[in-house]
Amino acid sequence: MLDIKLPIVYSTSHTVMPKIIFGVLVFLGIILFIQYVMKTRKEGGRLFSLKGKRFFEDNYDRVKLFGTVVILFGFIVFMKPLGFILASIIFISLFNILYAGKFGKKDLLLSIGISVVETMTVWFVFGYLFDITLP
Repeated sequence: MLDIKLPIVYSTSHTVMPKIIFGVLVFLGIILFIQYVMKTRKEGGRLFSLKGKRFFEDNYDRVKLFGTVVILFGFIVFMKPLGFILASIIFISLFNILYAGKFGKKDLLLSIGISVVETMTVWFVFGYLFDITLP
């Protein structure tokens, strides 16, 4: 029997799965694009037409859209200096507050509580049960 051992570098092991998933998504995206091209040619339509299409729906929620972009960017920027746990608690709380739209003391405490429980659960499950390093 052939005994092959692969060395695992735990400091970089968390980067393997996202690369695999990205490759699968690119492959599936190419398949979807090819299917779209074949369908469009079969129906005799134009491949790219923006006529009658809109990027945003009427009356979209600008606060939630741009708030999400700002909070997500902030999470990316502050992840390294604050660490995974603190940054996750802060920014998940901000997401909860943004989407709930409630700013009462009880609502803020509930949002922070949910963020703490969620972050600690993810940290425990991935860090201890699955032994996957988190950023």
